[in-house]
Amino acid sequence: FAKGWKETLVGLSLAATFVCPLSTRGLRGRRLPRWLPALVGLLVLSLLSALTVGGEQALLGMKVNFFYMLLALAVWRAPLDRRERDRLVSIFMIVGFVCSVIGLLQQVVGYAALNNLGYQYNTTIRFSGGFLRSFSTFDQPFPFALYVMIVLLIGIPIALDDPKRLRNKLFLFATPIYLLGILSAFVRSAWLGLAIGLLYLGFRRYRALLAFIPLAFVPFLLVAGPISSTLLSSSSLQARTRGWEGALHQIQTHPFGLGIGSAGVVAERLATVTSHTYQPDNYFFKALYELGPLGLWMLVLLLIGMFASTRLGATRETGFDRALLEGISSVVLASMAVSLIASYFEIFPIDLTVWLLVGVAAMM
Repeated sequence: FAKGWKETLVGLSLAATFVCPLSTRGLRGRRLPRWLPALVGLLVLSLLSALTVGGEQALLGMKVNFFYMLLALAVWRAPLDRRERDRLVSIFMIVGFVCSVIGLLQQVVGYAALNNLGYQYNTTIRFSGGFLRSFSTFDQPFPFALYVMIVLLIGIPIALDDPKRLRNKLFLFATPIYLLGILSAFVRSAWLGLAIGLLYLGFRRYRALLAFIPLAFVPFLLVAGPISSTLLSSSSLQARTRGWEGALHQIQTHPFGLGIGSAGVVAERLATVTSHTYQPDNYFFKALYELGPLGLWMLVLLLIGMFASTRLGATRETGFDRALLEGISSVVLASMAVSLIASYFEIFPIDLTVWLLVGVAAMM
């Protein structure tokens, strides 16, 4: 029962928008998000696939792919004012810092102590080339590193926009802690997303980042040799590539996909001990595998629409709101990059966090 706390909170948040005072609700007749048609198309296609598949697979597939969009709907119905948006950024900064510190402490105490606390090997406690992968307060290293990636991409433009504010000063001084936290998780997709997001922010507006990025990666590449070789190893990418090649013949014989929930998290959850499941480790390939080329096209249109919408919104704002929208657009761009090598939008709380930020950008 306790496992449903995430869905319960999202459902209560949406329900609250129907009983809150009218003064806190969004105005009628607002311009709808540009990416909404692509989302509707993807949703309709997924519903048709769910009707074809049926059963628990269909229900779980729809839940994993679309449930946390309800949080974006809640924010759209009851928009956050500027003070609330500022509080949201503060929450991201504080939580990201706490998670990073805990991740670094896990490197200090070691895997044996973590196992004595009840964490299990090969589920929560994982290794990369003999090194412990920190997971902080998350269930695995991947959401930990990707969450801190999002925190940095949101916090850095806001801190640079107003570096004299105490909160922003503390965030900038703590940036090495965030970076070490990501490094301790050994999740290369998070480093890829962070690099692309920072490059975008640098060329977009914050030129100081273009000088900072090489300096940030110098210690990353000069860390002890075994760690660098582990992080730069190509074995995991080769394994993913072999998996994609092996699944192509299935896609060729199923032009409309194998059905929603036939791969990834849902397939693993429904699998028996003897059954084989496919984890593509590529969210675009997952859409192609489950919904066919049309589903992939709708997903691409959706993400491009989100990026274009937030980028355009940033050009129309000033000050804090412009910095926030620049950060959100960098998160969307980083999400597109990470989705090439990870099932990005299946990872909690990354899916929830991205939809929250996209909802905030849409209502702005």
